[in-house]
Amino acid sequence: MSTAPAPVSKDAARGPAPPFGTNDTVVTGRQFVFVIDQESLVAAHAQLVQAAVDGLLADFTFADQAMVVALPFAGVQPTFTFDRMRIRSAVASVSAQGTRNETGSDLACRTRRFLESLDGFLQMQGGRSSPLTVVLFTAGMAAPRRDAPMALWPGMCELLVDHYQRITVTAGFARANFFVVQPDDVGMSASPWRESIAGTQYLGSDNPLAGIENLAGVTGGVRLALNATGGASLLQVARESAAYFVAELDRERDEIFGRSRPLDVKVLRRDVSVHARREITFTDRPPARTSRLAVPDLLLSNDAYSDLRLRAAGFTVRQPDGRLRVGIVVEPADPTVQLSSVGAVLLDRADVAGRWFASDPLERPLLGAIGAPAGAYRLRVVAIDTNGHVGVAEDAVDVGLTTVGPLSLGSLMLGVSRRDAFAAQLQFSTEPAALASFDIYGGVAGLPMSTALEVARDPDGPAIATLPLALTRADATRVVAVGAVPLGALAPGDYVVRGVIKLEDGTTGRVMRTLRKVR
Repeated sequence: MSTAPAPVSKDAARGPAPPFGTNDTVVTGRQFVFVIDQESLVAAHAQLVQAAVDGLLADFTFADQAMVVALPFAGVQPTFTFDRMRIRSAVASVSAQGTRNETGSDLACRTRRFLESLDGFLQMQGGRSSPLTVVLFTAGMAAPRRDAPMALWPGMCELLVDHYQRITVTAGFARANFFVVQPDDVGMSASPWRESIAGTQYLGSDNPLAGIENLAGVTGGVRLALNATGGASLLQVARESAAYFVAELDRERDEIFGRSRPLDVKVLRRDVSVHARREITFTDRPPARTSRLAVPDLLLSNDAYSDLRLRAAGFTVRQPDGRLRVGIVVEPADPTVQLSSVGAVLLDRADVAGRWFASDPLERPLLGAIGAPAGAYRLRVVAIDTNGHVGVAEDAVDVGLTTVGPLSLGSLMLGVSRRDAFAAQLQFSTEPAALASFDIYGGVAGLPMSTALEVARDPDGPAIATLPLALTRADATRVVAVGAVPLGALAPGDYVVRGVIKLEDGTTGRVMRTLRKVR
């Protein structure tokens, strides 16, 4: 079962925080596609669609993404984005081209165009590693029909059962879960199917609800009402997309890849409704996803890649002009791996706060920086090695300084001494000592204070070692504090390293980071 991260218990909260982000800490989130059947909706429906999307966006987490697709003609927004303003703008830009004076043939023609374009879009989403939630807004579609009396050849707008059945296959291949949203006034003026026994007086079925029922049936989709409740229209979508179950299937020895199979899911629990795709498609994926992937595209993807194992961490530093930035450290888990392309993106709840791309991915340590105001962010790092293997690592970063009276403290960093200089490092093993370093900003020369470097098992636990800090003035506004942590006496595991500053009046502040030692 895949869900949002569970709340951290009080006992767990007292333990060391993760020392860095890895491939295993990637938050995939949810991916939504707002598909708008623009030839069916009239101007009166446009505001209802915008209000419904606004309601769902309010439930977005920092890891969720969405795409807006207007079919059958305009693409509107071709990629997924975290930016809710871009999503709203894309929805608002879709022109409603429907009419309330539509014949049965007109209905069949536009339904066929829509289904063919939807089929093409779903094919492009095929082979995904995570489910896709499709929220489809339509004011009606035709059911399969000949568009001509039985005695004559089928009309130019003939709509076959195959048009709907193809959606069954491509929706399964794209792992797409459908919610079909229709305005309340759909079908109120529909005319019945009328044809005499002689095949005359044929009008055809122009009931727009019939096609909606067909689409919901072939996709296993849920029908929802689009009405004056506005933002509440899609609350069910937010609730039912919050978690999903994953089942592993063993294929038959002679299974043919690319073939779609019927899927039926049942549960024994009472009062539980199950929504599942009607078909699934077996694919033969290579063990490593390599070719045709570029770092800029992967940065804004929600997919997790672990073919290249990575470690990444972010920390806060202050620039001379007072602005903050996020320093970035990237390490391949295998030190012999050579990276060919590396980039990072800093994400807040609503948008992309900044990007960085390594000019020389072979540098060790590999460092970067992104400017950002104080706040909570998610740092996503993507790397590709010289063999084309892809890795994605993510780290939670709190951007901000720690205030201690007139002083401000930057983030504590860990590293080693290399050529008589500090070199950042995220994990330790046989090194004789780890260096801990952080910046002290502000204050005046000669400000009375005491400093210490502590090593503990927990953030608030007793110190198992207290070590001195050396203070060196870097410039008029910054002092660098550095201390050494001997590693030989420490057993493998996670430890909290605390930099402590205590002023003469008793005001105390500290910064900390988890040190991981492995065998």
